[in-house]
Amino acid sequence: MKVDVKLDFDVEFEKALDVAKSIASNFGDAMLLSWRDLKTGKKYPNVDCCGEDSWEIYAINRGGNLKINVNEYSFIFRV
Repeated sequence: MKVDVKLDFDVEFEKALDVAKSIASNFGDAMLLSWRDLKTGKKYPNVDCCGEDSWEIYAINRGGNLKINVNEYSFIFRV
C-alpha cells in the first residue's frame, strides 16, 4: 500500500517522520524499516546492493508493505 502526503510547507526529516509514523499507526503496529530523502539522496539503511533502490528492496524483503511519502521523504513500514 502507498500513501502520498503533500504538505503546503517544507518539513525537516523529523517532522516528516512524525507525520509518517502517525499515518502508519492507523494501520496497526508499524515498524519503520527504511527511509530515503529524495532531495539529498540519503537513505537508511545505507546499503549499495541489489540495484539503485537498495533501501526499498531491503524493506520489501523484510516484510515492508506500507510506503508513505511525505513531501520529499519516503518511508517504508511493516504493519
